[in-house]
Order: sequence, then structure tokens, then C-alpha cells
Amino acid sequence: MIIRRLRNAIAPVPMTTPELVETLNLTGTSISGQNVTPESAKNIHTAYRCINVLSDDVAKMPLQTFVSRAAGEIERMRPDNRSMNISWLLEISPNRWMTPFVFKKSIIMWLLNYGAAYVWEPVRRPGGRRELFILRSNVTRPVFDDKGELWYEVRWQSGIPTYIPAVEVMSLLINSADGITGKSVISYARETIGRQLAAHDTQAKFYSQGLNPGGIIWMNGELNEAARDKVRESYGKAMSGTANAYRLAVLDTKASKFETITMKPVDAQFLESLTDNDLQIANFYGMPLFKLNAGKQAYNSNEQANLDYLNTTLDPYLVQWEQSAALKWLSQEEQNSTYFRFNRDVILRTDAKTRSEVIEKRIFSGVMTPNEGRQIDDLPAYEGGNNHYVPANMVAIENLSAGGTNAK
Repeated sequence: MIIRRLRNAIAPVPMTTPELVETLNLTGTSISGQNVTPESAKNIHTAYRCINVLSDDVAKMPLQTFVSRAAGEIERMRPDNRSMNISWLLEISPNRWMTPFVFKKSIIMWLLNYGAAYVWEPVRRPGGRRELFILRSNVTRPVFDDKGELWYEVRWQSGIPTYIPAVEVMSLLINSADGITGKSVISYARETIGRQLAAHDTQAKFYSQGLNPGGIIWMNGELNEAARDKVRESYGKAMSGTANAYRLAVLDTKASKFETITMKPVDAQFLESLTDNDLQIANFYGMPLFKLNAGKQAYNSNEQANLDYLNTTLDPYLVQWEQSAALKWLSQEEQNSTYFRFNRDVILRTDAKTRSEVIEKRIFSGVMTPNEGRQIDDLPAYEGGNNHYVPANMVAIENLSAGGTNAK
């Protein structure tokens, strides 16, 4: 609290621009009349599924830290709860409330729904633990002061803005035109999602009427407004609702004619439009149809589609995160030798037979040691399993470099 007050006291008054303010206005009414927001979009199963699959896939990939040492040696940094190094934050506990999975999933969900995600690493107090906090994208915005310095304005529950210097905030952006602000997928898919929301509303009203269409009743004589409302209410009470579906309508002699005015969904190609909207929403998110339980379900084609999904849909999120993390979570000295990598093999997991063949090829080509291969299946190491081998009579690489002879 003291640090926050001190920061606000020394921070210049930020000056916003219309472009920055506009990015916070993410609600909007589509042409179909539906108010499309990040929350209302989740009522469409395709949008809900796309957001969850994308965020889950990123969340389940370990974000690991590597150190490149002399002579080309690369060593994975191990989590250390005493020093609370960055590896410990990313693999064990990013903050006192979240697991790494929830932390990464929440960030991607904010990113998809609002076009930007912000992670704050506050200045570590003496004796305090190092932590990474997620700033809610709907109450956070980038602003500039009169010196051109970038800050992030955050409005907490009190409504009082707090200004955090950009050096403490890692930002992830999508659909960015200026490198500072982003635009959500929903902003571009608003009309498509709006049509789907309207279609579902129409479908729900259709069933609520017991599959009975609307219509016009011609009455003998002239009725006042109260009388017309009474006739309308009586017919609706008798015919509306699924319990009244296919009931027989009885009209007295005062009604001379009844005519339906609503087209049947089949006649309006209603179901086809629902499917087409789902396909468009999936395209907005870059989601292959087999992950939505649609499209082809052949194993071989899905395996190739999964690789394409990693390269074209997931990698832009992963690479941006890896690069931004290096700039914000590492010191200038550490940036010379330390870097971050998501373990993408988690997404490309295959059946046991294929995985075994891949590991075998890597071991026999000198890419990995037997013990490294065993670690993939969580098997313990064994003595002598740290040697590298090449196909020539299975000679240890270490022996060749030392001038040894081929083992027979």
C-alpha cells in the first residue's frame, strides 16, 4: 500500500488519447440487435469451446526456463523455492493464490476476450516473496504521460486509479496496430456471434411456443384495444409452451379466419445458418473443426491438423509470451544467456507406439541420451544412461571424441 501511494505521488498525470480509450469499449450491439460482450459470447457453444480449448492448450504446456552456458551447453533452470527464481514462479507458484495452470489459462482468456493481457511483477519488498499478478484487462489501460513514458492505469474496486510503470508490466496483445493496444477476437466476430445469439433466441422462442407459429386472427366486427389484448392472451395461454404443442385451437364464431405468418425453420434454412455461423466463429479463433467435435475425425488427418493448429494458431501466442517474458522478467545481464520456452511436445503427444519410435530414433541418432528418453515417460535414470550414441556400431560419442575404438 505504501509503495502504491508513493508511486502515485511521483507519477505524472497520464494523458490519454481517443484511440486508447476506445479499446476499452468492448460491448456493442450487432445488426441483429444482440448485445455482444465477452460474457454473452460464451452462451454460444462454439465461442465457449474455442476460448476454453485455446486457453487450456496453452495452460497445460510447461513454461520452462533455460540457461545457455559456455561451449554450447544448455541447462534447464530448476525451480528454487528459497530464492523464488522465475522458474519457481512459472512452474510451481506464480503467486500465493494461483497454480501455473490457472495462471496461464486466465491470461489467455483475458487476451482472447479483450485483446490484451497484463501481468504485473511489483517491486519486491524486503523479506517478501516474488509474485506475478494478473491485472484485469477490463479495468487496465495503457496511457502516456507528458514526457512520453508509458504507464498502465488500473482502477481497483475503489475506483481510484493507480498508475504502474511499464517496466513492471508484461503485456500480451492480439490484433495490435500500434504495439501498445490490442483488439479482441470478439470485436471482429461481433456480427457473426450476434447472428448466432439471435438465431438461438429465435429457436428458443419457437420452442417456447410449443412449435406453434405466430399468426393473424380476423375477428367479426371491430374490437377495442382491450378486447384485442384479451383475444391475444387467450390464444397464447392455450397454445404457448411445449406442454401445449400440437393442441387443437378452438375459435368461436367471433373469429372468422386464422392465418400463420411465420416461416418454418426448415423453409428458411434455419439449421444451415446455425452451422454456417459456427464455422465462421471457429475461423475467427483459428480453431480446427475436429477440436469442436465437427469435421473429419480420421486419426491421421487429425494428427496433421493438430500440428498445423500448433504452428498457425498457438505459436503466435507462445512466441509472443516467450519474447515478452525475457524482456520483463529477466535482468539485462540474464538476457544474454537465459530464455523461456513452452514445452510444445505436450500438444504433439501421440500414441505409445509412435512416441516410442520417436524416442528410439532420437537416442540412436545422438540427439538425446537414454536417460533423457526415459524422463519423457517419467521413468527413473539408470547408471550409464547419460551417454550419447550414434548408429556406427552403437559407439558412445564421448569415446569417439577421446580417440576410442568402436565397441563390438
